[in-house]
Amino acid sequence: MNYVIEKLNLNNVEFYARVNALAWKQSYKGIVDNDFLELINQEDEIGKAIQNLKEGLNDDSRRFLLKVDNEYVGILRVRKTKYEKYFSCGELGALYLLDNVKNKGFGKILFNKAIKELIDMGYKDMIIGCLVDNPSNGFYKHVGGKLVDNSPLKLPNNQCLIENIYYYSNIKKLLDKLQD
Repeated sequence: MNYVIEKLNLNNVEFYARVNALAWKQSYKGIVDNDFLELINQEDEIGKAIQNLKEGLNDDSRRFLLKVDNEYVGILRVRKTKYEKYFSCGELGALYLLDNVKNKGFGKILFNKAIKELIDMGYKDMIIGCLVDNPSNGFYKHVGGKLVDNSPLKLPNNQCLIENIYYYSNIKKLLDKLQD
């Protein structure tokens, strides 16, 4: 499988919004209310997401799309953390893959890209929030994450969930280890 990682831009912003919405629907079925998952996949909601992404192109986040065999199948977002308690950390804010490319090594590829970007942004440590019932918790532990906290997350539909917070110290050293 051939792949490329593209930086978010005006030409691919629609694909980012569509992959994000579909990945949520696939990944969070049984975790997030079905009505909300259906809502974010409707055309008018995707249109709003596209507009929000266009307006945020110059914010402090870095966003990327994964394209495998000429099809967009994953997204990545890194930024300064939203968790006040971990203010000095960078955050892997989103890493989503569509079901057809899960368990094929692309999660690790995007995870490594996240670390590289955060190092480039000047961060030494990283935080990730992952919904408690998300099977990806196993991946984040496997790649060295230390479960340090949990945090409430309220979705726009008012559903309240809990995120596990994973901490990674010395991400430069971690990247070297993961690339061996």
